[in-house]
Amino acid sequence: MLTDAAIVAALRAARPLSYSVTQIDAADGVMTMLISQAGSQTHLRIALPSIRAPQWWLHAPAEDAEDWVGQLLTWIDEEVDTDGLGESRARTMIDGVSHVVAESYGWRLADPVEHARLSALAGPLGWRDADEPALPVAVPAVRELVVDGEHFRISVEGAAHQVTWLTGPNAGYGYSGMLAGTSGMSPESIEAVIAVAMGDDERLRRDIRAFLAEIDPATGFLREVD
Repeated sequence: MLTDAAIVAALRAARPLSYSVTQIDAADGVMTMLISQAGSQTHLRIALPSIRAPQWWLHAPAEDAEDWVGQLLTWIDEEVDTDGLGESRARTMIDGVSHVVAESYGWRLADPVEHARLSALAGPLGWRDADEPALPVAVPAVRELVVDGEHFRISVEGAAHQVTWLTGPNAGYGYSGMLAGTSGMSPESIEAVIAVAMGDDERLRRDIRAFLAEIDPATGFLREVD
């Protein structure tokens, strides 16, 4: 059965050949692990099926937890073998620990040009060969999300999205964003990309926390840059 617990157990039992995966844990639908090879290490966080986030490493619907983990390790193999533990990969700090960042094409590259190019090539569902998405995501045009006790409204129109801080001190305040690289894409393709981006609650929470960290508590607005 494809449960988070079964996936964690299957990964703990797996034995990759050229690297090791240790410190495997899961909470709130996110699995963390430490990947080590020849003295180099990196932490990785990935979303589990229970929170219906994109599963970019799946090239076909998983038959069971062992198959799911096998496809994940195939994905990790390629990243580790292409300097995935080196400085070419972008990282983010989570609770004081540096993690590589999962993207539709693999682990995010530090080079923004290459990141944009591979993101466009891989598409919103990654390098998939299957006829059906690994995890179809349906995202309403307007939804709400609670982050650290604060309520936010997320609205989507075309390639743009608006995040409004509902419980903030300034009515209607928030931030907006535009999906890059949509020139020439069909409306259906844009919708699919937006669906994956706006359905990734972990990424949205990360972006919102970054926004909140820049708020001046005296004004409730973003701090002014000197």
